[in-house]
Amino acid sequence: MSESLTIPTLPTFSWIGHLKEDDRELLSSYGEFFPGHPGNVIIGQGVLQTEVFVVISGELEVYTEREDGTRILRARVGPGETLGEISLFDPGAATATVVATEFSQLWRIADEDLIQFMEDNPGAGNVLLRTLATILAQRLRRVDPEAFGISAYAVVESPELETQKASEAAALSALEPATVIPIVPITAETISQQVPFDMVPPAPLRAAPQPEPGSETSANVPPRKMKKTQPFIDPDELEPL
Repeated sequence: MSESLTIPTLPTFSWIGHLKEDDRELLSSYGEFFPGHPGNVIIGQGVLQTEVFVVISGELEVYTEREDGTRILRARVGPGETLGEISLFDPGAATATVVATEFSQLWRIADEDLIQFMEDNPGAGNVLLRTLATILAQRLRRVDPEAFGISAYAVVESPELETQKASEAAALSALEPATVIPIVPITAETISQQVPFDMVPPAPLRAAPQPEPGSETSANVPPRKMKKTQPFIDPDELEPL
């Protein structure tokens, strides 16, 4: 591809494409266009990310680097795709490195300038926020959780990633199976077998049966003695003193 820059404009597709033409032109004035030559690092892993990038043309690779220096390819991005928009909502260090693999044209805007554009143009700002939220939700469903912070559309499978997944699966299969405890239904029989004797509640007391009148049992029972009570004296019957 020729390395001569044509007059760049923001793409009419992707999240910026939802804006009207005059809003796109106004938004481009808040940022700047710049070239990316092969090997140029656009975003560095571990570096504080404070800008949003849009790929106008060309191709870039996204990879993560381990402590031993091993690089794992995570994605390839092309025209119309966006990088770094997560920093707009959650500022922090970049979780991956982005490098141009061929001559590319890009546009970047500082987070504070993009916020200023949204405040100056509420209608266009509302469109951008809704579109960015949709993009983040789609990538959350598609991108590997470890690579979620790179904000790339196309996720590629790498041999290192497949080896890591295979080793994790083998480790899980090597674990001893969990002991299965049978479920015993609770019945009166199972309770009597499991509850100690001294914990079994005593049977409720029952009233003694009363003998029927005229029976032999009632004949042997002596009659109930009634206590004498003081006779009632009518005051009118008392003799005057």
